[in-house]
Amino acid sequence: MITTIPFGKTNKGESVTLYTIDNGEAKASIANFGANLVAFEVKDKDGCFVDISLGFDNAAGYDSNRGPYFGATVGRFANRIGGAKFTLGGKEYNVTKNFCGKHCLHGGTDGLTFIMYDVTLGNDSVSLHTVSPDGAEGFPGNLDFTVKYTLVGSELSIEYFAKSDADTVVGFTNHSYFNLNGATSDKTILNHTLNIDADGYLECDSDALVTGDIHPVKDTPYDFRKPKLLSDVLGDDTGLLSVTGGGIDNGYMLWGTKRELSYAATVYNEDNGIALDCYTDLPGLHIYTGTFVDVIGKKGTPHGRFSGICLETQGAPNSMNVRYFPSPILKAGEEYYSKTVYKAYVK
Repeated sequence: MITTIPFGKTNKGESVTLYTIDNGEAKASIANFGANLVAFEVKDKDGCFVDISLGFDNAAGYDSNRGPYFGATVGRFANRIGGAKFTLGGKEYNVTKNFCGKHCLHGGTDGLTFIMYDVTLGNDSVSLHTVSPDGAEGFPGNLDFTVKYTLVGSELSIEYFAKSDADTVVGFTNHSYFNLNGATSDKTILNHTLNIDADGYLECDSDALVTGDIHPVKDTPYDFRKPKLLSDVLGDDTGLLSVTGGGIDNGYMLWGTKRELSYAATVYNEDNGIALDCYTDLPGLHIYTGTFVDVIGKKGTPHGRFSGICLETQGAPNSMNVRYFPSPILKAGEEYYSKTVYKAYVK
């Protein structure tokens, strides 16, 4: 069953609708502004629903508090583009500098996040469509883009479809912050365990831009090949984590090239029994532990350091400028497709 309710207005006065998929086992709420995942409600060990996705109470909250990218559909290119430029087909393209005054972050000022979408409903799905015009944020090509949310049981899949009339670069992700204690809880993610199926992490500089170097996770704070309690890792402002403020804001390479949907990571909260698995067909997973979050969320809940964790499936950041990273180029007329799944359950 899918229900709809008004979700307020954007700062431009656009009327926004919230679509909720409810199958009795779980609920997923999506807004047609930003194609945002506003809520993901799953059952805990006592059978009670818990909303595990941080967010805001209305559309204006998302439009006015852009920094965290709560629940956002991100593109045209997720993460950072070094120097906000790249060369494609012998031509240099300059894209929006919206990070540190010199890099492009998450597709620019509006990107695919702070815009309205057209919506098509299925029995258990919400599809959101837009056309990003040639030159938007500096990117080439008219990009026809659709993101589709499907909820089956407590398994939420997110599919991305894109096609361009000119060669371009693409890289989409979902930027939900998960807190298995609940979106309105005063508890952080420090009581969560994290498991990541990755042997290597991407080194980044003081701007959180990848250097191009991939290091083994062994004997580093980034090693989550076996489940590790986040309180044992986060908060160290010295050593490797000093670059990212004592938290994690780094990419992991899951495999060398794109392949079939495969396991990437698990977040688990022993207190209420909720576990969340992440599966993807993409080669990378960016982990962000909300180190620099400072905002008021749903029902007046303050969110600060370590309020949530992002499991951003994506290609390699800045891959158009690092030649040995998997290519982000989408050729004119080719069809792009990718799928990510977040599966919640009681462990």
